[in-house]
Amino acid sequence: MQPLPSLACFLSRILPVLAGLWVWAGCAYHTEEELYPLDPNCQTEAITYTANIRQLITTNCALSGCHVAGTGRANLTTYAGVKQVADNGLIRQKVIVEKSMPPSGPLSACEISQLDAWLRAGAPEN
Repeated sequence: MQPLPSLACFLSRILPVLAGLWVWAGCAYHTEEELYPLDPNCQTEAITYTANIRQLITTNCALSGCHVAGTGRANLTTYAGVKQVADNGLIRQKVIVEKSMPPSGPLSACEISQLDAWLRAGAPEN
């Protein structure tokens, strides 16, 4: 008959397994939408430059010294200028992915959702 293993030996084998199960049980995956639900009043359907995006750009981007004519940066004072940076992916990269623009801080969740919906729809003017 074999001797029973010591309690220390038993614990040294079972504790790592139990700790691993405890950590694994605590893991959860949540999408950003689940963690930070969008304001139910945020309209993300039928977004157009004229109705929605122009005001967002004028307020946050096309400011004196920023994205206006003569600054050497993208001119976002017209639909054509905004459409150009929408088509080449700069708006998505800087505003939605990196959240590095505007320099004053990221847009609200609703504004980002509207901008994303507009870009996904092909950046329509009207």
